[in-house]
Amino acid sequence: MIEWHLDPVYIVNHWSDELLSLMSEKLVKRKERELDAIKNRNRGNDTIPDTELFNMMGNKLDVVKE
Repeated sequence: MIEWHLDPVYIVNHWSDELLSLMSEKLVKRKERELDAIKNRNRGNDTIPDTELFNMMGNKLDVVKE
């Protein structure tokens, strides 16, 4: 309920059992993806070569001289 920012009374009165089941399944899948992302981040190296970073950024980087 907190996940969907809805009051439990609203869910009981406005959602069908099928919708609640579907939303619960999707929530579980999302939480599993989040957990996998956290595990993969801790497992691997968090750095990339500078050339790859600059290629990814393209022209989004502005150099400002003071």
